Amino acid sequence: MTKQTQQDTSTGRLKFWRRSILARGAAVLSVLAGVATGTWAVEETAKLASIGLRGIFPNTAPPELSAEEFARLDGNWAEWSKQTAEIVSQFYAKLETADAAGQREALGVLKSKLDVMQRAIDDPRYKSLLAPLVLMRSRLSQRVDFAEGALDTLELDPQKVRGIKLTENGKLVTTTINELKGYLTGIPNGLLWIPYVKADALQKGLTADPASEATITMVREAKDRIAGRAGLSDATQKEFLGRPAFVNYENALDSYLAAVAWQPPKPNEAELRAQLKALLEAADSYAATRSSEDAVKARAAFTAIGKVAADGGDRLSALLQRHIFNYNVRIVATEEFLNRLMSEARTERGPVTDFVLGANVSGNQTTATRVTFDLRPSNRNARFDLTLNGTIQSNTVGVTSEATVYTQGNHTFVAKKEVTFDGLKFVTGPGTISVNPHNTTTGISTAMSGGLFGGIAQSVASREVEARRGEAEAIAASRVRENVLPKFNAEVDKNFSEAGGRLEKEVFKGLKDTGLYPDAFVYQTTESTLHLDSRLMKDTELGADIPVTTAPTDRGATLLMHETAVNNAIDRMGLAGQTVTEPQLREKLEAFFSKALNKEVKLAPPPKVAKADGEAKEDEDNGPGTIMFAAADPIRVQFENGELTLVIRAGFKQEGKDDIPTREITVPITFEIKDNKILVTRGAVRVVAAGGEGGGIAINGVVRKKIQSALPDREVDAKVEIKGPKASVVTNVSAIKLLDGWIHISVN
Repeated sequence: MTKQTQQDTSTGRLKFWRRSILARGAAVLSVLAGVATGTWAVEETAKLASIGLRGIFPNTAPPELSAEEFARLDGNWAEWSKQTAEIVSQFYAKLETADAAGQREALGVLKSKLDVMQRAIDDPRYKSLLAPLVLMRSRLSQRVDFAEGALDTLELDPQKVRGIKLTENGKLVTTTINELKGYLTGIPNGLLWIPYVKADALQKGLTADPASEATITMVREAKDRIAGRAGLSDATQKEFLGRPAFVNYENALDSYLAAVAWQPPKPNEAELRAQLKALLEAADSYAATRSSEDAVKARAAFTAIGKVAADGGDRLSALLQRHIFNYNVRIVATEEFLNRLMSEARTERGPVTDFVLGANVSGNQTTATRVTFDLRPSNRNARFDLTLNGTIQSNTVGVTSEATVYTQGNHTFVAKKEVTFDGLKFVTGPGTISVNPHNTTTGISTAMSGGLFGGIAQSVASREVEARRGEAEAIAASRVRENVLPKFNAEVDKNFSEAGGRLEKEVFKGLKDTGLYPDAFVYQTTESTLHLDSRLMKDTELGADIPVTTAPTDRGATLLMHETAVNNAIDRMGLAGQTVTEPQLREKLEAFFSKALNKEVKLAPPPKVAKADGEAKEDEDNGPGTIMFAAADPIRVQFENGELTLVIRAGFKQEGKDDIPTREITVPITFEIKDNKILVTRGAVRVVAAGGEGGGIAINGVVRKKIQSALPDREVDAKVEIKGPKASVVTNVSAIKLLDGWIHISVN
C-alpha cells in the first residue's frame, strides 16, 4: 500500500468516526476507535501529515512577497510580476484548505517562476533588472525551499532514514577515493597505497550495496588502516599517510561510521510542527531586522527540530545551509593577481669551476629565475605548483693537454613543487625538475694553432668536441639538477614552514583574540582562480545565503561580504549597552581593530563640514556628544538595492538637558566610482523613537543633525595597496555592488 493510499484510508476512517459521533454518541466512538486501530497516535500522525503546512505557514503572504514588492519588476515584466504575485498570494491563502499533495503541486508552480527569474538573472539582456530579480528570487526561493523541506521532514519514514544516510555518506567516501587516486597518480608508485587503505575494494562494496554488513566491515577496516599511521615506525610513511588526500578519506569514513551508529529520535509530530513554525517566523523576522533575538530564536527552533524529526533535522539542515547558515565572506582571486602578489624574480652571478670529460673548465655564469604560482584544481584546499623557471647563461673555457675549447652555454630548466593549504597549514610535496641544456662552441685552439698543421689539428679537435656534445650537455643537465633541485626543495619547505607559523602569529591570533576568526572555512582552486569561503557565526547567530557571484576580471580579485558577517563582527566589539563619547568610541574601535589586525590602526575623525552662508554659528556643533548604545543590536547594516543601510539604536546625553531616549536612526549610504575616486554619499537620515520611548519631532531633529555632521559625504581614493609576502601591489577598486545582502568589491 502506498503512503498516499494509507493517508486516504486514514482520512476515510476519521470521516466515518465523525458520522458515528453524531449518530451514536461518545461511548460508541470510543469503542470504534479501539477496535479500528488500537492506537490513536497512529491516526493522529496521519491526520497531521495530511494537512502539510497548515498552521506552520501563515495564511497571507509576507510583506516581502507582496504585489508592491513584485512590482519592482516593471516594464516588460509588469504583467508577469503581477501574475506571479497573485500566484504567491493564492498559495498562502489556500493552505487552510489544500492537503499536502495540493501544497506540493502549488509549490511546483512557484518553482517554475523561480526558474524564469534565474534564466533572466543569467541573461545579460536583463542587466538593468538584476537587482530586483535577484532580490525577489532570493525571497521566494527561501520560502519555497523551506516549504518543501518542512513537508519532506513531516513525511519522513524513520525506517528509511538510516539507509539514506548510509547511501549519501557512501557517495562521499567514493568521492574522496577518486580524489585520493587522482592525487596518488602523480606520485611515483603512489597507487600502491590504494590496496593498503582498502580503497578499491571499498569502492566496489559501496557501489554494490552501501548499507550491507560486508561494506560496513570494510569501512571499519579501512578506517583502522588510516588511523594506524600513528603506530608506523617509518616517519616518512607516517607523514605521507597524514597528507590532505588521506585525511579527507579518513574524515569521509568517520562520517559513514557515524551514520551506521545513528538512531532516529523518538517522534513527536505536534512538537515538530510547533518548532517548524517557530523557525519560519524567526527566519522571516530576521531577514527584515537582522535582530540578534530572532537569530537566537531560529537557532533554538532548529535545535529542537533535531530532537524530534525522523532524520534528526538533516533535511532542514541542508536547506538552511543554503539560506541562513552559509559562508558570509567569500574571496575569488585570479592566478594572474596572485602572481603579482607572490611571484619573485632573482638574478645570481658567479664563477664556474669544474672538471668535465677530462677538461678543467672555468669561467662565469648568470642564473636568472622566476618563481610563479600555477593553480591546480582542488575542491578541498588551495592547491598549486610552485614553479621555478630558470635560464643559465655561461661562458667557459675547457682546457686539456690537446686543446682549449671556448663554450657558451644557454640552459633552461623548470622545477615544480606541489603545495597545498587547508587554511591552517601548508603541506609541500617532492620537487621535480626538467632541464633543456644547450652548448655552443665559440672557439677552439690547439698547441699546433698557427703552425703548418694547425688547421688539421683544429679540425680534429672540432670533430671530437662535436662527438662529445651530447655527453657534455647531459653532464650539464645533471649539474643543473644537482645544483638547483635540492636548493629549491629546501628553500620552499623552509619558507612554507615559516609561513604557517607567521600566519598563526601575525594573522590568526588577532582574529581569535577578538572573536573574528571564522568558525568554518574552505579553500578551493581551479586552473585559474583561488576561492576562499569563510563564515563568522556563533551558535546563537546566523550566516548568509548563496550569492549571485560576480566573477573577477582576468587580472583581478573580488571580495564578497554578507551583512551577517559585518553584523556578527559588530557584536564582537562590545558596544551594546555602552555609554561613550565620540573620542572614546573612536579609541575603542582603534583598539579593537589594532588587536584584530596585529598592527596599529588609527581612525580619522569626521571631516569638518562647511556651514552654508547665513547659518547660525551657535548651531555649529551643539548636538549631543555622548552616545548611549542600546543593550541589543546597537548597530546593524543591510546591503540591498545598491545601498548600505546603517541602523543605529542609541540614546544621547546632552549637557544641561534631559537625556534623549533611545532612537532608531537609519542612514542610507551609496557608493560610486568616478575618476579613480570612490564617492560615498549619505542619503536622508531618518530618526524615530525605538520601542515606544518618548521624544518628539524636535528631539529627532537634534539627533538627525548630529548624525549628518558625523557622517558627511566623503571622497576616497580608489587606489588600494595590497601587501603580499614578496611584493606590494597597487591596484584600483573597479566595482562596488550591494545586492541581496551582499557587498561585492572588485579590484583589477
